[in-house]
Amino acid sequence: MTGIRLEHITKRFKTETAVDDVSVEIADGEFVVILGASGSGKSTLLRIIAGLEVQTDGHVYIGDMLVDDYEPRDRNIAMVFQSYALYPHLSAYDNIAFGLRVRRVPREDDPEKLRRRTREEIDQKVRAAAELLGITETLRKRPAELSGGQRQRVALARAIVRDPEAFLLDEPLSNLDAKIRSSARIELRRLHQQLKQTFVFVTHDQSEAMTLSDRLAVLNHGRLLQCDTPERILSHPANQYVASFVGSPEMVFLEGAVQATAGGSTFVHGPVRVPVRGAGKAGPVTLGVRPWDIHVQRTPAEGLLSARVTGIERLGSSDQLFLNILPGPTAAPGAGAGTGAAPAPVAVRALVRAYDFNVGDSVFVTADPDRALFFSADGTLLESMSLSSRLP
Repeated sequence: MTGIRLEHITKRFKTETAVDDVSVEIADGEFVVILGASGSGKSTLLRIIAGLEVQTDGHVYIGDMLVDDYEPRDRNIAMVFQSYALYPHLSAYDNIAFGLRVRRVPREDDPEKLRRRTREEIDQKVRAAAELLGITETLRKRPAELSGGQRQRVALARAIVRDPEAFLLDEPLSNLDAKIRSSARIELRRLHQQLKQTFVFVTHDQSEAMTLSDRLAVLNHGRLLQCDTPERILSHPANQYVASFVGSPEMVFLEGAVQATAGGSTFVHGPVRVPVRGAGKAGPVTLGVRPWDIHVQRTPAEGLLSARVTGIERLGSSDQLFLNILPGPTAAPGAGAGTGAAPAPVAVRALVRAYDFNVGDSVFVTADPDRALFFSADGTLLESMSLSSRLP
């Protein structure tokens, strides 16, 4: 068991920079997920760790050992690919055993010399890995006779029998259907807890990332934007891109401006006027709120905004409401109408209990002031800025 350290890794392909000055340290036994959209550089970074790609700049350490000049076979890293890369003419047993038969190990009486593993040693390791993953009954079948989930377990077993320093997994669940993929995440997390080894997992699927990771590394255009726990990334994203990419349903963003008022500072976006703290100076900012932090009710009350339900996405135990916040006075009793041209309705989304509302319903909304976020014009999180009360 060992950690991995990347120092200022850059990879260029002619004029394109696939990985741009990435530095990250992965601790012994940690499960780190590299999350990014297609083309973000996540698979390239994994291949650099494995030695399948050579970085343009920077250094890779496995444990305390600099491995820049090591061939992939000498890094003692096991990699599981998206396609599983199983030999179609071999049984599951022989696929798992293939590397054990080829790779030589030091002799007990003379470690300077190498020997082949015995048939008994290979059988013991293959069957132990198969039992761990629950595929003992499928060992004599060929890949074409196995389900996607079984093929995935065979690929994992082939990696386990190598006793590697770390496991690298390149979107290994992406070929599974939704139901199997959900259970495979839990099995993979259980496997990590049993093996207590270092796992580096690449995915574009944030559900996988949030379920599996001890820490989550978010990449975009080859740059590492944030590496932190899933909880911290949800509550304190480094910038607006991270906030939009992590979290489902996606965060609601309102692009507005801070205006100085007699009572302090106010965020203004159409009919939404929010008292804020820590704004500093007036200017453009973006308010971000998670749909589950927007609260919807049927009855008016002081400080709530009136809205209309324009659409509903049924998610099972909950519904995502599409709402138009309406121009004009708030729902506060006795509030007067505004003056001048009425602002256009503002579209937001909220997560609510299933079947509580219907399209066309008139509702009233507010947001949790402790969980709303503000971002500057360049997308940076404004940590000092917050709502001073509920909307509006």
